[in-house]
Order: sequence, then C-alpha cells, then structure tokens
Amino acid sequence: MTVALEAAGARTSPTAAPCLRPVAGVAAVLLGAVISTLNTRVTSFGLADIRGGLGLGFDEGSWLTTAFSASQMVVAPCAAWFSIVIGTRRFLIWASVIFILSSLLLPFMAGYEAVIALQTIRGLAVGTFIPASLGFILRSLAPRWWIWGIAAYAFRFTFSQNVAASLEAWYSETGQWQWIFWQNVVLTSAMALIILWAVPREGINRELLRRTDWGGIIFAGLGFGLLYVALDQGNRLDWLNSGVVVGCLAGGLLLVAAFIVNEAIVERPLIHLRVLSQTNVAVPALLICSYGFGAQATAYVLPDYLTRIQGLRALQVGDVLNWIALPQVLIIPLVVLALRRIDARLLLAVGFALIAIGSWMDTGLTHDWAGGDFLPSQIVEAVGLAIGLTSLVTFAVSNIKPPQAAAIAATIQISRLFGIELGTAFMQTFVRVREQVYSNLIGQHLSAGSDVVDRVVTALSNVFGQRANNIGLETSQGMAQAGRFVQREAYVLAYIDGFWIVAWVLALALLLLVLLRRPPPNPMTPPRIDAPAPSR
Repeated sequence: MTVALEAAGARTSPTAAPCLRPVAGVAAVLLGAVISTLNTRVTSFGLADIRGGLGLGFDEGSWLTTAFSASQMVVAPCAAWFSIVIGTRRFLIWASVIFILSSLLLPFMAGYEAVIALQTIRGLAVGTFIPASLGFILRSLAPRWWIWGIAAYAFRFTFSQNVAASLEAWYSETGQWQWIFWQNVVLTSAMALIILWAVPREGINRELLRRTDWGGIIFAGLGFGLLYVALDQGNRLDWLNSGVVVGCLAGGLLLVAAFIVNEAIVERPLIHLRVLSQTNVAVPALLICSYGFGAQATAYVLPDYLTRIQGLRALQVGDVLNWIALPQVLIIPLVVLALRRIDARLLLAVGFALIAIGSWMDTGLTHDWAGGDFLPSQIVEAVGLAIGLTSLVTFAVSNIKPPQAAAIAATIQISRLFGIELGTAFMQTFVRVREQVYSNLIGQHLSAGSDVVDRVVTALSNVFGQRANNIGLETSQGMAQAGRFVQREAYVLAYIDGFWIVAWVLALALLLLVLLRRPPPNPMTPPRIDAPAPSR
C-alpha cells in the first residue's frame, strides 16, 4: 500500500472520471468486503440450522463461529502487506479459490474436526478480503473519487451486517441451510472473474518480500487470534473460571507483548509503533472500537429481545433489521456530498450522537414492544450509523501518509474486529448477569402466600384448570407460568440496561473527538478557507 499510494497520483489524473476497468476492480474488491461481513453474520444467525444439519451439539457448534472469526483476526495484521508484496490480483484470486472450495465442501463434512478445519481455512481466506480492499480503492481511483470508494467501503459493513438476518431466515424457511456456505461459491466466483478481467497483473516485489517482518506477523496474528477466542468463548465458559479462556488470554497477551517488543527492535517492523502514537491514528482506532461496540444495540440486544421475548422467527427479526440496512442506500450518497463541504469531525460527532439517541429511545422498552415499535429508533440509528462510520473511515484514511499506509489499514481492521467482539462478549455477559440480578430482586418482593402472588397464581391456575388431569397440577402450572413472567420482566429490564450502556458508551466516545486535529489537505477533505490577511 505504501508504494501504491505514492504512485496513485502519477497514474491517475486527480479530476479524471474513473474508467470502466478500475471501477469494476473496485466493485469486485468491495464485493469481497461484503462477502466477509455477510458470512460472519449469516453464520451467527444460522448457527442452530448449521448445528442441526451437521449433527453437532451446542458446545461443538459454538466453536464454528469462533474458528471462522478468530481466523480472520489472525490474518488481519498481515493481509494488507501481502496484497502489496505479491499483488492484489494474485493475492485475492488465490484467497477466492480457497474460500470457494472450502465453502463448497463444508456441508458434506461428517467429522467435527474436519468441519472446524474447513471453517478455519474459510476464515483465513475471507479474512484477506477487507484489508486488501482499502488500499486497492486508493490506488485504482483518481483522488477525487476516493471518498466515493471509501463510502462504499463503509456502506458494506452496516448494510451486510443487518441484511444478514433476512438472508439466513430465507435459507432456514426453505430448508436450504447449506446455502449459508454455498452462497459464497456464487458470490466469490463472480468476484474472482471480475478481478481477473479488471485488476492488472503485478509482479512479486521480492525486495519487500525479503524485508517482511515474519516475527511481527506471527506474534500479532497468533496473539490477536487467541485474544479473540477468549472473548468469543468467555461468556459460554464463564470467563476466568475456565482454563481455556485463561490460557487464551495469557497466551494472547504474551504474544502481543512479544509483538510490541519485536516492532520496537526490528529494522523494518510490520507496524511502526510511532504511527499508533499519533493522535489522528490512535483516536480513530478507539472510535472504530466504540462504533463496533455501539452497533451491538442492533446486532445483539434487539434481535435477542425479539427472539426471546416476542418469540419472533428469524424472518420477522430480519424485517426489523432491514430498517437499518435499506436506508443506507439513500443516506450514504448524501453523507459523501456533506463530507465535500463539512469537516468529517463534525459529521462524526453527529453520527455518534444519533446512534446514542437511537439507543436512548429504546430504553422505554416494555414486554409489549413488537417490531413496529422499534421503527423510530431504527431510522435514527440508521442515519447515525451511516454518517458515523463513513465519516470515521474518511477521517482515518485522510491522515494516511505513504510510509504509514499498511499500518493504518491493519489498525482499522483489527480495531473493527475487536470492537465488534468486545461489544458482543460484553453484551452477552451483561444481559445474562443483569437478568439474574433482576430475577432475584423481583423474587424478593414476591413471597409465596402474599395476596398479589396468590391472585396471579389463582388466575393462571384457572386458565390451566380445564386442561389439568391431576389434582394440584393446575396450581403447579400457574406457579411455573408466574415464574416465566418474572423471568420475562427481568430480561426486559436487562435489555433496557443494555441500551443505556450503548447510549453512554457512544456519548462518552464523543469526548475523544476533541483530541482530533484537522487532517492535512487532500482530496477527501473540504477546501479550507484561509482567513484574510490583516489590513495595514
């Protein structure tokens, strides 16, 4: 990416309209980014169908998503580098072939070990798509069109993350769970064919290959991968009470520490540490993590409520999430036009504020809320997500200098993956613990024999009385139903707390914006208006 950015201005006129092949090439790599995000979410939504189709238990199935996502983290630090060293065309074609074959074969696998192995291979292959796309966009388009490419890069995250529920639901409703994997054969084949036609051949840069920081690649990939495994399995295995989680945390932290030491002492590090110490690089990385955390309001809390409390099927949940996905098509072009005239920092503040407001609107939740009740907050969040991520990525990329390009590309991808996983792991544990707390607190106010409890149990017992065959059975059924009511209300209160957490995290993230400095003039920033010189 370093070499590419230096040559970008020489190969393209800053104001030239993009030609067909470069645009097709950009569309292909962006399709790869969509495939990557879509697969992660579809696999998560369709985990029950995959377990049933492959005959896996709950514990075995939980490792399917972990193996797939952690593998993407393993290749995140080095994917942008290797796309430069061996060429984007060669790099993505080989990754596409591996991903197509592993996706095609996985539904036919019988053994658990073979399934996990193929999931890991799939993750390693698809994990190259997103890091390689950003650099290709910048060196393939004329500078004036960079912002449109970056907007499309940001669009694919919010769109594919929320449309995945409807897609998986369609597979589930039609009984075609295999297409969770086979969809990649079609999509990735189309991507590879376009790349073969549109992306120019590049020779292997043997000088860069010789200078590759293999130690940094190994330490960073394995370290971040182990930390991801710990986060992904932490809630299920009860965190520090599990030897697996403790081992992954300890090993991951040691390897990351070794990576930092390695980068400090080697002559040509994979990621220059001084780059990460710059305010306009470190703060956007934290904001990307915050954005990933904030997206969990729609990625986890809302779907879990609709499934658990309202009993909605996946297709119905997808209909609700589409109110975030579909408006992106209209919002993103408007955001690009705004970025031409308004400082990205201001738009970033607006985006984060809208996400926080949308989450705050959901704190009025009751057990009666159905899909339509979330429509106002979903629209507010849709606008906020579109403005926030597009402005954030634009600001981060506008601070790129050629020697820093590969480091920033890796930083964006690692921050994105960690932000999403931190949000998911935290919310899963938080909702589980808060439900237990609220169940206990409600139970303390409902003692057996009290007038309120007796009236509720009697009313419920009368409902079951006509169907009860044994004496006393209707009373036990009434008590059980009352217990379910208590648990339902405890979950609702836990979800409300979850929405509050998201709102506060995004509100606090706004404070980080004061640390950002105006990026240097470039085609992605609005023109500066210099103050008039004072008259003499």
